[in-house]
Amino acid sequence: MSLTTILHNTLDLVNQAKFAGVVGTDGLGIEMVFVDEAAAYDLELSEIELASLAALATSAAGRMGAGLARALMLETDALTFLALLITPDYFAVLGLPAGADAAYARGVLEQMVERMRAEL
Repeated sequence: MSLTTILHNTLDLVNQAKFAGVVGTDGLGIEMVFVDEAAAYDLELSEIELASLAALATSAAGRMGAGLARALMLETDALTFLALLITPDYFAVLGLPAGADAAYARGVLEQMVERMRAEL
């Protein structure tokens, strides 16, 4: 199964999600699927910023001697961003509107990560 198919399947399971994707810990976006390209916030910039956040968290954890950064969560007024480590070089990310069920979404994101590990 392709990465894009897995991302679309994840969005189907989390009906409020705005996007799902993969970003590198090197600060680069890999793949992102958006639900609403005409949103009031800049979703494409989200890909770049989430990749940067993943890179910074990975570097910070390493400098502190804490090991790998395995999960990230960023809550803003408009969106909640979840990220889980796929491999030491990549994070799976999911964007939700503020107030959405982040616990459910994290469970779906965990399933997405397992599918990526198994199928890609």
